[in-house]
Amino acid sequence: MKRSFLLTLLLLPALCLAESPQCDRYPTNVAEIALRNSGFLKPGYIDYSKIKAVRLASEKTGKDEDGDQLWRQVYHITFHEKSGKRVSVITASDAGSEECSMSQVEVFVVAVHLPLVDPLIKELDDYAPQP
Repeated sequence: MKRSFLLTLLLLPALCLAESPQCDRYPTNVAEIALRNSGFLKPGYIDYSKIKAVRLASEKTGKDEDGDQLWRQVYHITFHEKSGKRVSVITASDAGSEECSMSQVEVFVVAVHLPLVDPLIKELDDYAPQP
């Protein structure tokens, strides 16, 4: 009994730590629509197998009206057209543990990404300037 009580005390903090939700699909879908509506991407030309979303940041921002944790999430998303054209965006939006669409998605088009010799974000290592 005493051991199970101690074990519960040791595991309780781990159970209480809420992990940031993986919500890359919602900002990716919103960014795709925004890029198509603004003419950056052509409908029917997108290579969906090459879309890549990398979470750059996720920070607790407070609680929603139900008392659930909210996070502000920032993603770097790269879209590829079948022609080889690549369009990258940065998105920022709020996500909850139950729902990814807790706010509108801000979409910023990346004009140029100047790669470093030793990149800080290894998931973006396939990105190189286009000719």
